[in-house]
Amino acid sequence: MWRLLGDTRAQGSALIAGLLKGCLDLGCEIETNARIVELTTDSIDGRVTGLFSDKFGKRTRFVAKRSVVVASGGFEWNAELLAEHFPNGAMFLGSPSSNEGDGQRLMAAAGAKLDRMDQANIYASLPTYYEGRLQALPVGFQAEKHAIVIDRSGKRFVSEYDFNIGEALDRRDPVTNEPLHLPAWVIGDCRFLRHASVFRWYARKSSGWLVQAKSLRELSRRLQLPEEAVTKTVQRYNQFCLKGRDVDFHRGESAWEKFKVGGAEALGAIEQPPFFAVPFNRSILGTKGGARTNARGQVLRPDGSVIAGLHAAGLAMANPIGTRAVGPGTTIGPNLTWGFICAESILKDNFARTNDRTSHDRRSGCLRW
Repeated sequence: MWRLLGDTRAQGSALIAGLLKGCLDLGCEIETNARIVELTTDSIDGRVTGLFSDKFGKRTRFVAKRSVVVASGGFEWNAELLAEHFPNGAMFLGSPSSNEGDGQRLMAAAGAKLDRMDQANIYASLPTYYEGRLQALPVGFQAEKHAIVIDRSGKRFVSEYDFNIGEALDRRDPVTNEPLHLPAWVIGDCRFLRHASVFRWYARKSSGWLVQAKSLRELSRRLQLPEEAVTKTVQRYNQFCLKGRDVDFHRGESAWEKFKVGGAEALGAIEQPPFFAVPFNRSILGTKGGARTNARGQVLRPDGSVIAGLHAAGLAMANPIGTRAVGPGTTIGPNLTWGFICAESILKDNFARTNDRTSHDRRSGCLRW
């Protein structure tokens, strides 16, 4: 409410506002509704020389004096690419709907090697409406006392408080690349719902998302999960609650998980009806596959050679941390860092070329800047 009244921004929004202001202060021109449709290259050495954009049907060419930096985000809104690299798809997407993989496609056409296309920022999310579509609102709602996460076999597979629960959720078979745990579910008892008014509000935004039943067996049947396995999983978890320790996944014991619970108890039995379940499948906040780069952000060909005049940053590159999360700002932090690295790389090359020209001109008897 205070941010609304004061028209202030925080967290990622504040970083983006600062970036935009910095660009405008330095005289950058911001083009909106301008889709990049082609990278232009030198026919002799393959160097990227600029690009073409399409704005309301008008095609415009831009010449790059030094380099093109592709920082166009992921490809999660491209249904074909998503189906190819993420079997079982995604439950919700939480990013600009313009993230359709244009950058990855254009860089591949210029000769780039694409890699880590099966990795993404995956996080627990609630359904919300944005830009007229049902999208992901990242909230770790599963990290509550009277709830656990189970997979399609009816068994737990991770601590519900694990910061990298998305990584566990997306674990694949090394041979088939198929998900090992999807579809997955959060199941809990009435005490979770009683104290989760915000959760219940967002659950209303997706009809049928929240499933309730009078017993665990009825809940299992409605979810088409093995009844015996679900019952035994809950019984085992309830025994951990009595003993005060999660022997299987050490819920609430790591430094992060202790911080998450804030000194409270991380375990709480699931025993009071009605019981509930919600799908806990992939919610993607941004794919992390794209062009391979070197340490300077220069885009590489399959043979490891550099494509001159082409850099990549953020979710358009083969992200160095992949599906793993490192804290709040898992996407914007690396994007900022690699944008800086690309700029430093371009400036260094520019300085080197200027010195080379100066030395050559001195040797030829004239100085030209």
